[in-house]
Amino acid sequence: MALASIILCAGKSTRMKSEYSKMLHSICGKPLCFWPVNKAVSLGSQPTIIVVGHQAKEVEAVLVKNFKNLTFALQSEQKGTGHAVQIAVEALGKFSGTVLVLCGDTPMLNQASLEKLCHLQKSKKAALALVTTTLKNPTGYGRILRDDYGHIIDVIEESEATLKQKKIQEINAGIYAFDAGFLKNRIHDLKPSRIKNEFYLTDLIAKAAETNHVLSISVLENEALGINDRIQLAYAEKILQKEINQNWMSKGVTLIDPDTTYISDEAKLGEDVTLEPGVHLRGKCEIAKGVHISAGSILTDTIVEENARIHPYSICEQAFIGKNSEIGPFVRLRPGAHLENSVKIGNFVEVKKSKFKSGSKANHLAYIGDTEVGEKTNIGAGTITCNYDGFKKHKTNLGKNVFIGSNSTLVAPLVVEDDAYVAAGSTLTKDVPKDALAIGRSRQENKKDYAKKIKKKFFDR
Repeated sequence: MALASIILCAGKSTRMKSEYSKMLHSICGKPLCFWPVNKAVSLGSQPTIIVVGHQAKEVEAVLVKNFKNLTFALQSEQKGTGHAVQIAVEALGKFSGTVLVLCGDTPMLNQASLEKLCHLQKSKKAALALVTTTLKNPTGYGRILRDDYGHIIDVIEESEATLKQKKIQEINAGIYAFDAGFLKNRIHDLKPSRIKNEFYLTDLIAKAAETNHVLSISVLENEALGINDRIQLAYAEKILQKEINQNWMSKGVTLIDPDTTYISDEAKLGEDVTLEPGVHLRGKCEIAKGVHISAGSILTDTIVEENARIHPYSICEQAFIGKNSEIGPFVRLRPGAHLENSVKIGNFVEVKKSKFKSGSKANHLAYIGDTEVGEKTNIGAGTITCNYDGFKKHKTNLGKNVFIGSNSTLVAPLVVEDDAYVAAGSTLTKDVPKDALAIGRSRQENKKDYAKKIKKKFFDR
């Protein structure tokens, strides 16, 4: 099917009570306008035309970050939906086929419904097919007007409706599939309304009904919900999150308390993953099978491999956690933290831009930054890597089987070679060679020789 789309994202959104366009407000980790654009792109829309106006540059920026090959049309003065489409039609060029028109504030559109709408328009060669829904309280919405045979003949905006028309509960959802030829030929026939002096796209419905039945599909109220204030924003987010969570539970993921678990639409989870209450998976997280993430942990753009365990209240951002690793509670993994298999990072440890090789561990109260930690190396409680000298960042390299005693200060740039031992309370400013013992302030001895001295002193008492 030849399909183009026009998504209306230009309004000022005064009811949000915000200095920002409502298109920029977040819902399930994405800007509001992301959701209808994503549906159109998923259907194969080409071109996809976004009408922007209020805070146009900011709206364009968030969409370009998420999508390729979008076309933007600027509505510098907001004169209604009809005016917005008039501006967008110019970008259609010679396109012929179905033109899907959506509002940027409808995040809960169902892709199957949009496919059904577009197929109906094309198969019946209709000038227009639209979406309706029925509301118990239709206040604020345009009402669907039908003739005695049930055919749609018009939509009347509430500001211009009679008392009788205001009692109609079937409303226009603002979702349309136009024949491109009809839309191009008739869009500029629109006249400004008597009351608001705006151009209503709904005026095309009566024009389509003159020569061609206007077709429709009906959807449930939630699917057609437009977001006009923060109450509706929160309501929509709860529904979207419930759908996301139920999808993952149906695929073998355990959510102890789905109502308090937040999973990004971009996240990927394997079978037998368990998420405890209060877990947030933000951005492009990838959680492999058998992973257990405990209460209150927040992961952003983080990869967790099989059978890893994350204890409560751990914060991970752009991190990698290898198989069978264990972190937390109260751990912070900052961007660039890379843990290989069977690594342990314990309570109140912060790791930034550092690599821990297999079997290494930092179990308590440490800061590890710009560091490479070798296999089976142990970092004691209270250890700090001093990676910043006030001007530049410097690296620390710890070899394999290294032991760093508690309350040690490692002043980078620094290398501690394989099998070295750093005594508790040491401050290192010089490299430590293989199999050496570092004591106090960079004093170094061979571990075996030091052990002999300690033994001799003990027996000489």
